[in-house]
Amino acid sequence: MSFRISIGVLLAAISLGAAATEQETRNLVALGALSFADNCIKCHQVDGYGEEALYPSLRDPELLANKPLLISTILHGRTGKQTDGSEERLMPSLDFLTNREITAIIAFISNSWGDGVLLVTEDDINKAR
Repeated sequence: MSFRISIGVLLAAISLGAAATEQETRNLVALGALSFADNCIKCHQVDGYGEEALYPSLRDPELLANKPLLISTILHGRTGKQTDGSEERLMPSLDFLTNREITAIIAFISNSWGDGVLLVTEDDINKAR
């Protein structure tokens, strides 16, 4: 697992009251790796590409920069239209996860397959619950 964090991201984290130090950010990403392994890896696979033709790839920088969409998807799951017009559950809700686990998963996936660590706060998660 590679880890990259820019000074800009670190300064943004400090100003947002998220992870205040690089070590705290590293710890958050590490917790995210564990939480991802426990809850996400079966469908999205270890490389984030997803199980072929069944589950979507997480390797989409636009997706991984969209805090509201990531939070909502993890908390409430996602649905999609079937050919008959009915809704199909594409991803289950993971609302049983703690706010910390959700912030950690987002930090991990954005660090692994996005443009850098995306930090969300536990307050961001609370507002979306």
